Amino acid sequence: MKMVRNILWAIVAVITLLWFTLEPKIFSSTNVFEWRSALIQYSGILSLMMMSMAMVLAMRLPVIENWLHGMDKAYRIHKWLGIAGASLGVVHWLWYKIPKWLVEAGVLEKPAKHHNALGINNFSNIEAWFHSLKDLGKSFGEIGFYLLLILVVISLWGVVKYKPFRLSHRLMSVVYLLVAVHSVLLIKRVYWGEPVFYLTVAFVIVGSIAALYSLFGFVGRRNQHLTTVTATHYFPQAGVMELVLKPDVSWHGHNAGQFAYLRFGNEDPHPFTIVSGSEDGELRFLIKELGDFTTGLHERVTVGESVRVEGPYGRLTFDLSKPQVWIAGGVGVASFFSALEALKNQPRCGNIHLFYCVRGIDELLTDKLWHLVHEAGVKFTVIDTQHSPRLNAERIAAQCGDLSQYEIYFCGPEIFSKTLKKELDTYQFDIEKSYHEELFVMR
Repeated sequence: MKMVRNILWAIVAVITLLWFTLEPKIFSSTNVFEWRSALIQYSGILSLMMMSMAMVLAMRLPVIENWLHGMDKAYRIHKWLGIAGASLGVVHWLWYKIPKWLVEAGVLEKPAKHHNALGINNFSNIEAWFHSLKDLGKSFGEIGFYLLLILVVISLWGVVKYKPFRLSHRLMSVVYLLVAVHSVLLIKRVYWGEPVFYLTVAFVIVGSIAALYSLFGFVGRRNQHLTTVTATHYFPQAGVMELVLKPDVSWHGHNAGQFAYLRFGNEDPHPFTIVSGSEDGELRFLIKELGDFTTGLHERVTVGESVRVEGPYGRLTFDLSKPQVWIAGGVGVASFFSALEALKNQPRCGNIHLFYCVRGIDELLTDKLWHLVHEAGVKFTVIDTQHSPRLNAERIAAQCGDLSQYEIYFCGPEIFSKTLKKELDTYQFDIEKSYHEELFVMR
């Protein structure tokens, strides 16, 4: 993640430098409208860049997942790029609007327009055509901006149910295309033919391809497989359903810790961790009741029903030859089921600790875990946070010894992981190198 942040800041720095070479008098000028003109362009280009990269990350391409070491990381970067792009869009809009409001309020004097003596006839044909479309570009930009704000709120507001959330993401492609047209039509004439112009057009082309790819439903289409429900089991105390699927011949297997999108009937696809071993002929999932879709799912799914599976995704790979600490928060334990299955058929490291942190213990599910960890030779600790203090670095060190000897794998709530990493810093634990996490959140 640190490498990705550095690359993003480097891109921002390059764009800033290229923009500044075209606006050399910006810092010496005292004219508000010269600042307005330059900063509208700057904020617009940066916003377009962020949104273009967010659109590419939403394509779920294997090359992107491999580079970022996991689809969960791609989605986190996608989320923050989207927020950054929308925020810069607000700045862009404010630079356009505020000076106009100040003129209307009599605080600023409206600048005199300098007309070319020959008028529009002095333009080349393509320049005249672009000039004639400026009002259309402004309209597209304003519509796109207001839609963007609405869709960002829907995407981030946890109260909004999953279907509107999914629809908002599909409509983001339409918003992007409106913004892309706005950006091309309204980039300053003085920028034409300069590096920043070609860079902007490149972002528009790549982002538009990604937007159309998403809009027409191509995301994940090549990675879909048909499966049949062979069994279900519900753990009422934990509010978890175990789902067993038989995949068709197109499924080529998975690795421990990976997940897949499941599509039941006409429902939208939802991501769930695969808990079966990589050598199993069936796919098993543990599905926690967390929202409008998963609540009551065990009552709606029937044996023999067809389920479309897209995947597998995820890069939470386990090096089972090294001493490890596994930390599972709630249904995050699903990521470790397949690793436990794999351990049964491999030479044992002999020094793996699994901490299962849950609020309220389901005896049937916990018994299943006890059976697996016994077969795999893993040391197992269950922490019921209803009755015990939450897991912290001090307790891990007390049970496991010198933490610098371990690789730590985490799957659970993001706030739990952040707190734990802060505590591990006090033990001089190498977070960047030896702390691995799966934080798959959709919003």
